Amino acid sequence: MPGATLHPSTPGLMRASINYADPSAELIYDQRHTGPGPASLIDQIIPHQVTVHDGRQLQAAGETFRLDEQGFELVEPNLNIDLHQLDNTLKALDSGKPSANSAVLSPESRDTLIRTQWYPAIERWLAAYLGADQVVTFDHTLRAQTKADAIAEQSRSRRAPVKIAHNDYTPWSAQRQLKQTLPEYGLNPDDYPRFKFVNLWLPLLHRVEESPLAMADLRSVEEADFHNMRLIYPEREGQISVISSNSHHRWIWFSDMCPGEGLLLRVFDSEHSDVITGSPHSAFDLPESENAPRRTSLEIRTIVLFKH
Repeated sequence: MPGATLHPSTPGLMRASINYADPSAELIYDQRHTGPGPASLIDQIIPHQVTVHDGRQLQAAGETFRLDEQGFELVEPNLNIDLHQLDNTLKALDSGKPSANSAVLSPESRDTLIRTQWYPAIERWLAAYLGADQVVTFDHTLRAQTKADAIAEQSRSRRAPVKIAHNDYTPWSAQRQLKQTLPEYGLNPDDYPRFKFVNLWLPLLHRVEESPLAMADLRSVEEADFHNMRLIYPEREGQISVISSNSHHRWIWFSDMCPGEGLLLRVFDSEHSDVITGSPHSAFDLPESENAPRRTSLEIRTIVLFKH
């Protein structure tokens, strides 16, 4: 697949290949096995060369990015935790051999640390940042590719970066997730007439030099671009939206993201519960990134709750 090419004359622009869904194909993602999962959710993809704008350049020119407008925003969350506490573990994932370093956590210990320390910190920060009455963090995914000769890790919390335009929820799956999750935390969905599903995407370990995330400006998408895809897991089924191409899509990325920065992604909002539920997003290939450090990031999934 062709990667991105820097625009020769306009700062902050590049041409990149974004994988779109073929809406005529059977849209099913069957993950009834363990392992890191594929980089593309479906086999029938249609790559398109698109213009990708650097959000940092746009911000310098005066543009602002907000969840309720474009569907995403660049943030520097003050989590008051050690953002490098997973570094030794993440470095060992790609070493190709077991580590005797006691600071290297097993997948189970790593996930427990994220749930017990990162979840509460993110909930506190996000509730204050968005003015929410309650935030529930219910899942996470570590995005980390491995070298071909590295030891395979059988963990469903670890996935490769996904290189297809998609949004994480449909109206059906958002309502289903809300009704399943809130009672587990002693909360009644009826007490919160408004809610959002918001993901926080955090670079880990080093600067992002490979497979960064690009988002489509919500103001540039149409209902016809969204297509329901069935997800099949060993213990449940779900549904997301995959996106078909549209020449009006305006793609944004933020260059040189580092640990300490993050991206907020609106993937569902009860006030906008039609087909366009959230901002389409996808990882994409940067030019000359074949030998760059592999992207490592943490994606935290939250439900943001409002009583009024």
